[in-house]
Amino acid sequence: MGKRRKSIVAFALVIAFLVNIPLIASAANPSSWAVEQVNTAIKLNLVPAALQSNYVQPATRAEFCALAVALYESEKGEIAGRATFIDTKDINVEKAASIGIVSGIGNNMFAPDDRLTREQAAVMLARLADMMGKPFAKQTPTFSDQANIASWAIDGVGQVQAAGVMSGTGNNMFSPKSPYTREQCMITIVRMHDVMTGAAGNAPTQTILNSLPISESLKRGMTDDEFNQAYNIAYGIVSEYAGYSKEDQIAAVFVELANIRHGRPWAYSMEEKHYNNVYGFFVLNRTSCAGDVRAAALCLTILGIPWEHVNENQFAHQWIRLELGGDYIVLDVNAPYIDYELEPYKHPLIL
Repeated sequence: MGKRRKSIVAFALVIAFLVNIPLIASAANPSSWAVEQVNTAIKLNLVPAALQSNYVQPATRAEFCALAVALYESEKGEIAGRATFIDTKDINVEKAASIGIVSGIGNNMFAPDDRLTREQAAVMLARLADMMGKPFAKQTPTFSDQANIASWAIDGVGQVQAAGVMSGTGNNMFSPKSPYTREQCMITIVRMHDVMTGAAGNAPTQTILNSLPISESLKRGMTDDEFNQAYNIAYGIVSEYAGYSKEDQIAAVFVELANIRHGRPWAYSMEEKHYNNVYGFFVLNRTSCAGDVRAAALCLTILGIPWEHVNENQFAHQWIRLELGGDYIVLDVNAPYIDYELEPYKHPLIL
């Protein structure tokens, strides 16, 4: 019972986030969803003691250098070289710049205390992979806001996306100018560690459409091109959660899709084309509960989580049923609702 109570509390926090109740992380601790990977980064000695607090605050350029240098030196040995700037004597900045992981902003300045942006982090990570002798594959980014990515960062963003080291911020957005928090940097460094050491293996990867392990139910009513469009959007949304616990992945799918479904203009339909499939959900913003179910099912499939479509192809309300730790969860993006079943195949909101 203790385990179930803990899980229900976790899902309650997710629902609180959905309805915009502020959830403020303690300055002393990481956010609940980041704890496991932040702790892993610390255990791997990749987080200097000075950064083991204030996890939710935006990271600075110098702080990211400290993490990058820690990873590099853990695998390649100490960096002997030093580059100098007139506005900092930070040893990690000097080390990182000396081997080309980072560069200055001009006039021999580095701006060590400036907030790190997501696109800057992407470029630094791509360069770090190069310097560690395991460069990332080239790929053009597939985010819907890639026009906002600076020209000097396009290649880096595409590379970290292809490697599964960085992904989007939801709704297939990358948000290149947004700040990158300390805990996000630490999670990224753990992913980099796994890729560099060969320990990676949890991240979903893009595959050829015809070889996708997708049920015919999820492809219904669409051309291959339409399905591929929806799949790419879904992939961009959930790939950020690769490597999380199953419970956190389920919660993330619910929050992301419920915010899409209820956070923008939407047409509920049971007649218009694509009302019951993933193209209707991700591209047209037009679905019934059947389309909402299949959108969540596609995201869960990408993450490798089994699901069951309750009342599929019936003139009745439809939702997803999921097994978690021997119990079953009702996941309903349409309602929106998520919690444990009280009785098998019974939706708590349907009398």
